[in-house]
Amino acid sequence: MFCPNCGKAEQTVNTYCRGCGEFLLDSTNKTRLVFGGNTAEDQINVNLFLNFLSGCVSFILAVLLYITFWGRGETLPIIYIVAGFLLAMCGWQFSSFRVGIKLKKTFAERKSIVQNTAELNENRFQTAETKDLLSEADFSNVVPASVTENTTKHLVDKIKKSSS
Repeated sequence: MFCPNCGKAEQTVNTYCRGCGEFLLDSTNKTRLVFGGNTAEDQINVNLFLNFLSGCVSFILAVLLYITFWGRGETLPIIYIVAGFLLAMCGWQFSSFRVGIKLKKTFAERKSIVQNTAELNENRFQTAETKDLLSEADFSNVVPASVTENTTKHLVDKIKKSSS
């Protein structure tokens, strides 16, 4: 596969380009990633949103359960267990959100490193004039292309002399 951004060959589908850092989606397979999105960055953004949303909802529900049923004598213990579970789920979702933020930063850093490396390689291999790279050719020690080349030349001269 070729990168559609920089044209670098021999790339793997659904990974990042080794030349420019662009995410390479399989163009033959039109399926989308989980929860929508065409790139890994889109997927991370969707996961961050869902982690944050579910963390907030579970925290609000746990607080509502505690406010509603705290101090009542007839409250079943399962209510407090569910509220505790919702708080634990809130903690898990917010820690996943934090990990997702770090992952997003890491992807951005890697993409910039790959782009900087590609720019360095472009600058390193700029074209130069041939005269700047090579010295002038020395034709004093040139070997003929074949052994018979000079021999046939002499024969042609002899034939011309003998015919005249």
